[in-house]
Amino acid sequence: MSQYLPTLLDQLGQFCRNSNKPDFEALSNQIARVPREKAEKHSSTCPTSELCLEAALSGIPPDHALQEIASRAAPHSPWEEASRGVPEFFPGGYAYAMLVDESPPADDDPIRLGLLLQRGDVAYPGHAHDAEEFYFILSGESHWRIDAQEFTARPGDLIHHTPCAIHAMETGPSPLLALWVWRGNLAGRFWYESAPDVDCPRT
Repeated sequence: MSQYLPTLLDQLGQFCRNSNKPDFEALSNQIARVPREKAEKHSSTCPTSELCLEAALSGIPPDHALQEIASRAAPHSPWEEASRGVPEFFPGGYAYAMLVDESPPADDDPIRLGLLLQRGDVAYPGHAHDAEEFYFILSGESHWRIDAQEFTARPGDLIHHTPCAIHAMETGPSPLLALWVWRGNLAGRFWYESAPDVDCPRT
């Protein structure tokens, strides 16, 4: 994965700068400070990535600014199946790949950055976390909710979750593939809307 990381970071930062969205433009400065020589993260697969990563990659529009680098990097990413460790709230249906985290070397104000792959026709229920979150939709259409706001997320969309905002996404027939970034309180809480007092682990 390390061979693709510098290009991915450079292009993602440029994508943010071109967005005309102040929050994303500010994020580009943090992306620029991520060390390009991060520790190697070896590629791996999991049931979700084996099932639908190829379909998700084929669904990235050819004119998407991140299409080429995402198509190269995703198959070599360290995919893990995820359920946040609380299957009674969310039994699964998505995978993630952590590409950048706060482990050394890291900036004084680090970020986490990765990929999300959610299977088709899966509802990721309302949840929230202390960290601020940014999404870059690569492929798939999903019904998205942020607090009281609801909309359809499509390839090319940029989505911003402020700290503690309740958000949920439900995929249509096609899988959802997105890049995501966390910043701020990376070690803070993660909880589900249905059980706000239960702290959930990362995986």
